[in-house]
Amino acid sequence: MTSVMATEYPKTGKTGMTSAMATAYMKTFPMEAEPKVPGGKRNAVLEVPEFQRAWNLYRETSLDITKRVEYMSQCLNFTEDDKKAIKESKEVIAPALDKILDHIYWEKLVTDPWLSRWFRDEEGNIAEEYVTIRRARQRRFMLKILECKWDEDFWNFVRWVGAVHVPVFGNEDIYVPVRLNLALWGYIHQYLFNYLHEQLKDEPEKMRRIVAAWTKLFWLIIDVYHIDYFAPWV
Repeated sequence: MTSVMATEYPKTGKTGMTSAMATAYMKTFPMEAEPKVPGGKRNAVLEVPEFQRAWNLYRETSLDITKRVEYMSQCLNFTEDDKKAIKESKEVIAPALDKILDHIYWEKLVTDPWLSRWFRDEEGNIAEEYVTIRRARQRRFMLKILECKWDEDFWNFVRWVGAVHVPVFGNEDIYVPVRLNLALWGYIHQYLFNYLHEQLKDEPEKMRRIVAAWTKLFWLIIDVYHIDYFAPWV
């Protein structure tokens, strides 16, 4: 299964990805950029300032990835302290990263009857070389997370990976249903949680901070990844 963690980071300029994604989004959903004003029969709700502010926020967070992440971070209470906690977790996760990835890829993904589909060749056999490549790319992505290098390009990359797995933007042959994305992210989350619990069982406060930070980050990534799965509604 191709996930956000397992896709090559595109070499784009800071505004290139933003422009490309915004253009594709607006071509598909042009109504998103239109101001909401009463049409036909008067609708007093559309004239309420609070509603207009809510609509503007909705539109901005649909088109501007930075504002999207900022708003969702506020909702999740994802703060600088959480970023510090994730950086702090590097000393625990980085040394075991290969073991963690080996488990996720070789013990989970390639053995699942559905998730393994994306790692099979035309004859239905596991393409080991391809699995190795995806695992290596996922490793680079994980290290980027641990270093907290989350700029606009990073979040546009997360969105791009999700978008190419939706037929409206990508290839129907690599369409990944939402439930599989959630299944994979949920599995990775619980596996990481259990690993951190084992490693930090003698430091409960440190474990609490790190697990809480990773949980919030997972929700941020899941939201951005699925922007173009539900574009008209999110």
